[in-house]
Amino acid sequence: MSSSISLRSRAIEPNRRAVLAGAAAGLALAGLPAPAFAAGTPELSEFVARITEGAVPLREGVTLAIPPLVENGNSVDVRVAVESPMTEQNHVRWIHLIADKNPFPDMARLHLGPRAGRAEISTTLRLAQSQRVTAVAALSDGRFAMAEADVVVTLSACIDGG
Repeated sequence: MSSSISLRSRAIEPNRRAVLAGAAAGLALAGLPAPAFAAGTPELSEFVARITEGAVPLREGVTLAIPPLVENGNSVDVRVAVESPMTEQNHVRWIHLIADKNPFPDMARLHLGPRAGRAEISTTLRLAQSQRVTAVAALSDGRFAMAEADVVVTLSACIDGG
């Protein structure tokens, strides 16, 4: 019987060592800086402040047309229009699209100018989940304008067997 007890004690000993080694490794890694993705994505207001260089955008003059409910996030049609005469003195410089819960929230920056004729873009987005989509427009006079829309992304009808 004593031989079986000693075998058990030998079997338990490596497990204790493994646990202690793992705990020591965890404590050693705790002092290292966390990777960027561990902290999560910055708030939407931080994204907007970064692209507007701290300026607060007006919440007027931009129309964001996107369906409030989509079955498949792989292909979401969006249209952004900005009220502007599109002249040399008064035009839209760019339109920036943000999807705050996508792995890469900065989706696109589309550059325009007076020769575009209209400050309007249409594109297809890919949305990872239900979230808020934001369009920010930079105007030639240094001001910014924005619009937001919430989009609910559901499962496709062919996936759930219907």
